[in-house]
Amino acid sequence: MKGKGIVVFFAVLLVLLAGAQAAADEVWLKNGDHLTGKVKSLDGGTLLFNTAYAGDLSIKWEEVVNLKTDDPIKVVLGDETTAQGPLSPADPGKVKVKAEQVAEPVTVDLANIKTINPKPPLRMSFRANAGYSRSDGNTDTEDIYADAEFVARTLQNRYTIGGLYKRSESEDVKTEDRALGYMKYDHFFTKKWYGYANATGEKDEFKDLDLRTSLGVGAGYQFIESERTNLSLEGGLSYVNEDYIIAEDNSFAAARWGLKFDHFILPKSLQYFLHHTGLQSVESSDDLILFTQTGFRIPFYKSLNITAQFNWEYDKSPSPGKKESDYTYLLTLGYNWSN
Repeated sequence: MKGKGIVVFFAVLLVLLAGAQAAADEVWLKNGDHLTGKVKSLDGGTLLFNTAYAGDLSIKWEEVVNLKTDDPIKVVLGDETTAQGPLSPADPGKVKVKAEQVAEPVTVDLANIKTINPKPPLRMSFRANAGYSRSDGNTDTEDIYADAEFVARTLQNRYTIGGLYKRSESEDVKTEDRALGYMKYDHFFTKKWYGYANATGEKDEFKDLDLRTSLGVGAGYQFIESERTNLSLEGGLSYVNEDYIIAEDNSFAAARWGLKFDHFILPKSLQYFLHHTGLQSVESSDDLILFTQTGFRIPFYKSLNITAQFNWEYDKSPSPGKKESDYTYLLTLGYNWSN
């Protein structure tokens, strides 16, 4: 009797294990591979598929010949129509979607599926970096640096607000005090092309700059926008007004250009970034302003990262007695968040 109980126990266990295995999503590839796991998303031609044995796998969508899911998933087709339900295999290159709103499963070409489980219509991200150093004794210095940026993105609109602050003292005498703030609105006319409007404000006591403001409009092109890589290039016109503490105030119309690039060289481990903007007066070649931020971010715990950064600021016509270029080398602790 006891032996029969053990047999029954293992029989039930085998049934449960078989049921658990059957509950897995399945992917069939052109090369004949058959994977089991969990479909997470499809975006930009890449299927993200989670497995118990290899974690998240990135699979080219063009390599997939069939697909099966046990739980309902949201599918967006090329004409932007959507369906939500479990997928089941059909002929090679096709799947059936059992949507709640229709009685019979709908057969769909895999090539016509644009996204699976698309990201929320409103995506937000926030990053902040801060650095502080102080020395006492034979040398009495203090340095403070902080920057932050918030971005909200919908399908057609992107809102950006950010700024930075840097202050230094030596022997209780202030040697640097700079603040910069900016706002930007992008409206996407297509998936890649967008128009923008931006505003910036800057103060820097040690460059004799009481306040520099600029207002601009223009157009941009988003070459790449993904979790791993982002690249955009833009150009337009701006109006720049400079109020100086001592020197004569100045204002001019300018051509503006901007480049924004970031890329994870090692996925989720090492990110390179380069942000550059330029303003060239259309009235005088002497009025040229450049600002570049570049460096590396190294995530090390959850949303925290270490940033090694270099900032370069260039003003071709600085206030009398001031230098054209300022260089800043930074090692900061950062925080990144996105939904």
